[in-house]
Amino acid sequence: MPERQTGHHTLTIAASPVARDELPRVGVWSVHIVEAMSHQLVAGIDVGRRGFANLNPSKQYSIMKGVVFPAVGAEPRVVDDLERPTPGTDQVLVKSIWTAINPVDTFMSASGLLVEAWPLGLGVDAAGRVVEAGSEASSKYGFNPGDEVFGCTRLGSPGYSTCQEFFLMDARVTIPRPINISLVEAATLGVASETACLGLFDGLHIPLPDPTNLPAIKDDEWVVVLGGASSVGRCAIQLAMACGYHVVASCSKNSAGIVRGLGAAPFDYKTSLEEQLKIVMDFTSGNFTKIFDAVAAEKPTLAEELFKACKGSEKFFSTTNDWSGIKDFAGGKTYAVQLGHVGRPEAEQLNAKIEQYIPVIVGLIKAGRLQPGDFEVVGEEGFEGAIKAYNLQRSGAAGARKVVIHLQETEG
Repeated sequence: MPERQTGHHTLTIAASPVARDELPRVGVWSVHIVEAMSHQLVAGIDVGRRGFANLNPSKQYSIMKGVVFPAVGAEPRVVDDLERPTPGTDQVLVKSIWTAINPVDTFMSASGLLVEAWPLGLGVDAAGRVVEAGSEASSKYGFNPGDEVFGCTRLGSPGYSTCQEFFLMDARVTIPRPINISLVEAATLGVASETACLGLFDGLHIPLPDPTNLPAIKDDEWVVVLGGASSVGRCAIQLAMACGYHVVASCSKNSAGIVRGLGAAPFDYKTSLEEQLKIVMDFTSGNFTKIFDAVAAEKPTLAEELFKACKGSEKFFSTTNDWSGIKDFAGGKTYAVQLGHVGRPEAEQLNAKIEQYIPVIVGLIKAGRLQPGDFEVVGEEGFEGAIKAYNLQRSGAAGARKVVIHLQETEG
């Protein structure tokens, strides 16, 4: 068992197998998940509840409250001795006001994958107010104390979790809040919009639009979105339409009004494969070459049949399922969305893409072309409420609604 010295503490890395069927399905987040399943690395760190392996015993630290998972497989709990992080030159320190809960929170706590140190903090998707800005975060990216921001933070890294009083964000992938959406609405759009952008612009090879000069809807070109009522699916529908495409999207019968309200043609995913294929072909006449799966189906069964029936020759399939290793099929090219290393220095290519998408996301929000979807606010505020929000999301009872929690007041 290898050991690594980190400051005055010893970090022990222990290898343990993870059964694939024990993990929640999250897509998007895992990185080379198939390989990681068999030999994951779980960091066990004996540094008290804070879990910061680089603490200097001679330095005085400000402490704060937050929600953590003490170890892999543990339930979350509120602690009051987390170190308040200090931003680097290209980072901002954000007061966490609203946090959205995502499936990846359960995934990381249950598996240990993507976790750099224990205890693991809860939350990767939030909106808040900048309280400190590094020199480059201010001079290059324009962030200053008092600015309100949102987005996806680094996953599994101490200091970046959003269910704590203050958290770090890498300025390069931090989104400034447009004034025409509220802070709670912003908290629901970070992960969803970034995932949808990767799926459409990188995966389906749709050119980035200019939010100030959007194209007209094309005469007869369609994008198929699977899971159109999900938070990612709703963003994908709006992005595709802003780029000039008609959209047909799968959803439940109860969510058809939501999808139709976004301007897309809905079809019921609970009907037979033959019926779904017929409805899509009736809407599109086969004039589509781009399919985005926003709900990470295990197998692309419908997409395969659609590609066999469509008229185009250059076909692209993009999916949030990045653990099954879906290959190219039916003459199309497959792309798996991976957001798991966002913000980390080694993820240069991913960070560059997110940085490129941010002006588009902000511009479309300002133009009213990218709007937040339905969300559910957990009644109890604060850090105990964050645990309730986590349990609600994990249970699936919120359905397609984003689960959010109000952690703190903006002032004070």
